[in-house]
Amino acid sequence: MPRLPLSEQERDQIRGRILAAARELVERLGAERLSMRAIGARVGLTASALYAYFPAKQDLLRALWQGAIDDLDARFRALSAAESDPLAALAALGRAYAGFALEDPVRFRLLFFTPAPPGAIDDETGQPPQSRIGYAIARERVVEAIDRGLLRLGDADLVCQTLWSSLHGVVALANAPTDFPFQSPQRLVETMLATVLRGLSRAPLPGDSR
Repeated sequence: MPRLPLSEQERDQIRGRILAAARELVERLGAERLSMRAIGARVGLTASALYAYFPAKQDLLRALWQGAIDDLDARFRALSAAESDPLAALAALGRAYAGFALEDPVRFRLLFFTPAPPGAIDDETGQPPQSRIGYAIARERVVEAIDRGLLRLGDADLVCQTLWSSLHGVVALANAPTDFPFQSPQRLVETMLATVLRGLSRAPLPGDSR
């Protein structure tokens, strides 16, 4: 008796298993050494069955990228919507970015330390996805802070990129293989955020006694 076609729910479950296996292999081997054969063996699919879900390795990598971007974007949007003060929102967004990097280093490295998969371009901006992750959300709050006279600088992109590069430096070092006795990543993130935002602000931050 011929097998009935898979339901959409069953296909989604298999797709999720494939992506989970791919993430595990990327963590072990790196994106460059990821192979469709290894993924198929891990989830018990033949090559032809696997290609029905992802016709090529690049399609799978794009799916991993997009999933990471969507997760981080959703986290950023929720945090920004919940915070009325723009400077407090920027601090919350910074913690979320650092949290993503420290809690999910595989997807963080995939987004920021490997070349963008072919076709991984945002249709609206024409820019690689890693250049827009949360950037528009953070920039909106920076513009709001500038309009309210809370920041010393009037260049929203300069403020955003200063904050982003400072955060990125901390989490990149935290993810690097090293035996240097760094302070805890959380303490470094909090100190860096407080220092940068205090330097950019015209007045003391909320709750800042210094």
